[in-house]
Amino acid sequence: MITTNIFDKEVILDLSSLASRFAIITDDTIAPLYGEKLNQTLLSSGLESYLFSFPHGEKNKTREMKECIENQLFEKGLGQDTCIIALGGGVVTDLGGFIAATYCRGIPLVMIPTTLLGMVDASIGGKTGVNVSYGKNMIGCIYQPKRTLIDPSFLKSLPKKELLNGIVETIKHGIVADSQFFYYLEKHANELLNLDSKVVEKTIIESCRIKIEIVEQDKQKPGKRNLLNFGHTVGHALEQLTNYSISHGHAVAIGILVESYLSVEIGKLSKDSFDRIENILHQYSIPLELSEKFPVKALMDAMCLDKKSLKGVPRFVVIDDIGSSATCNSNYCTDIPPPILNKALHWMNHDLCCH
Repeated sequence: MITTNIFDKEVILDLSSLASRFAIITDDTIAPLYGEKLNQTLLSSGLESYLFSFPHGEKNKTREMKECIENQLFEKGLGQDTCIIALGGGVVTDLGGFIAATYCRGIPLVMIPTTLLGMVDASIGGKTGVNVSYGKNMIGCIYQPKRTLIDPSFLKSLPKKELLNGIVETIKHGIVADSQFFYYLEKHANELLNLDSKVVEKTIIESCRIKIEIVEQDKQKPGKRNLLNFGHTVGHALEQLTNYSISHGHAVAIGILVESYLSVEIGKLSKDSFDRIENILHQYSIPLELSEKFPVKALMDAMCLDKKSLKGVPRFVVIDDIGSSATCNSNYCTDIPPPILNKALHWMNHDLCCH
């Protein structure tokens, strides 16, 4: 649901149908911006509400932080009659959603994403989880929210770096499933970067549509959801190896190009289409540099723990063209011959990210 004011009385009235007690989970950046106001709005509407915040950043999306917040919920005496509101970006919605899925064996969940990444990706599809030393999102579950409320006005306070994180995911959606949407993003780059309201709303709607369609199709075609992981096999490895010092969008943008390069090398993707993918990332001034080169073995070890891996061998989403993905024997991902994979990782280290 897209709304122009998350604090509107009708929105709050709708939330009151889910529970009489609410636990708002957010981070220390969003709490003063929107969390305190939402908490006061719920309280002034006669509802019992509590605000819980934790230090922002991917490095805090851990089992330890989950336990810490759960203990705070218990200390307030909150039980199954409580609804969790995950208010924030992808870290908050992943962690808050995982807490809702397991607290008292599952309580109602509302997602209110405040970043473009959260609006077009993290809050859609039900994925929740935390990071461990072995990799990103390695522990979690699928848990669908009762409501997902999207207010594009939140983006006005978003730093450009955070905006780009979301734009990378929208580009990914176009690459794997919708060439017309990819073209729209090419055509309207300046408007999207300048937060033109019509372009922002269309981008959110179309990106959510693509992700929802893929998630729904996965029920009939198991494995299709792997398409949403395009660029993430390499991207998550880079996040882990840099201890999350680079942003999700930065890592996935590099992953998108490396995995597109693989599609070219195995004869699936044309060089012209590859160039369009590279060009759109430059259009949006998305960073592609790395501060250091990573040994191929370290990258391979990190990728072997990717969720798509089979028997310790990383698998990758392959694209035939922009908007068209290879089925790869109905798995929608496949292993890549080691010489080609090594060549792609060498290219990443010495040509793509060496500036």
